[in-house]
Amino acid sequence: MSVLSLRAQRYVQCGGVVVAVLAVLASVALILRPARDADYHFGTLLTDPASAHTEAGSGVQVAHLEVRWDRFEPQDDLFDTAYVSTLKSTLGAFKKAGMEVEAGITIHSPPMWLQERPEAAFVDQYGDRFSGAPNVVFSQSVRLEVQEYIDRFAQELELDSFWAIRIGVSETGEFSYPPASVEEGRKNSFWAFDTRAQGAPGTADRPPAIPPNPLPGWGPGERTAGGGTVTRADVAAWFDWYHHALAQAVNWQIGHYKALGYQGRIKILLPGTGIRPYEYEEVIDSHLDGSALPDLAGRGVGYFRSLAAIHDNHNIEIVSTSLVDGSGEPRDNGCSPSDQEHLLLDPSRSDIIHNWSSVRWIANLARYYGFAMNGESAGPQVQPYYDGVMNDAAHQMTSCGLGGLMWAFDKNLYDGTPGSSLKEYAEVIEQLT
Repeated sequence: MSVLSLRAQRYVQCGGVVVAVLAVLASVALILRPARDADYHFGTLLTDPASAHTEAGSGVQVAHLEVRWDRFEPQDDLFDTAYVSTLKSTLGAFKKAGMEVEAGITIHSPPMWLQERPEAAFVDQYGDRFSGAPNVVFSQSVRLEVQEYIDRFAQELELDSFWAIRIGVSETGEFSYPPASVEEGRKNSFWAFDTRAQGAPGTADRPPAIPPNPLPGWGPGERTAGGGTVTRADVAAWFDWYHHALAQAVNWQIGHYKALGYQGRIKILLPGTGIRPYEYEEVIDSHLDGSALPDLAGRGVGYFRSLAAIHDNHNIEIVSTSLVDGSGEPRDNGCSPSDQEHLLLDPSRSDIIHNWSSVRWIANLARYYGFAMNGESAGPQVQPYYDGVMNDAAHQMTSCGLGGLMWAFDKNLYDGTPGSSLKEYAEVIEQLT
């Protein structure tokens, strides 16, 4: 699935919980903000190589190259040399124009031969399967197939050719589980019900870094399991395990790229607001029964929990993919120096953070956990663009301390989309560089 279809998804908004000691530590950690590069960078998503020279001349420094796995390896261990040649040619065109190149080596475009394998699909509590993104969370054999794909890509195009690499898990290439099942109008899908996710310690094919399910056999909303009562603490432990398993799949990707010697930026993409602390508690209070955030809870987007489980922040950038998405009150608000004074992880501060825009929340979380930050516009299919939209995105970028902006999408610089022309982008870039 392309980045274009990624942005066509409803941006993720949900909420969160925290223990008291973390809430106390938040105010201290926020003071330790990482330094940002002196210069901003600007790019586009799904960059057209035919426009590279024109855009570079207008100050656009970063091109995005999307790589589809289903085209790269249409049959198991058989690689499409013509497609690889096209990728090399496109990379060359960007480099010739003097642009840095950001690669989306998509694992969320799995080839059919992998989708047909039973272990490759996520399974929810209803027994519904999702194969639009490979199950790299709970299947070690699927991870090995992904590694072979990445390794072959690295042989063909050399990872050092790329200024940045994008990683993720979901069908949109972002930091989440798949969307809620749409079968029979169902919602509230949690994707941890395949045999590997449910299995006992030592279950074959489960990645060794994924701990055993703390409530095997239990389903969201159930008040009993194994003849005993399921307490709120039990539900909280399961929900944390669910988030940490997702984060471990991201840790594995980071580790593999670095093991291959890649030293550039690695971008983790976070859509929308995610689950904020007070909302996280509401979800747990409900025993995950779907009465709170039924469309989103199962996506594992409690970023304030999952970012804590990312082990490495060296050259890792957290990217808010929801600039100018219309969120917040006032709409699309930016960050404020006073944000660091708030206890982000304290559920009682909902009166403060409830009206923050998506990027404002994500930027403050990223700073709290010591990550560098970047941003992308949400795209006109999420929230229609308008005159002045690029200036609003630039305000969010600068006020929130983001290192740059990737504009969604390259084609929207030329198709008459309001507020999204190359001329307007060049004017914003000139003002900030």
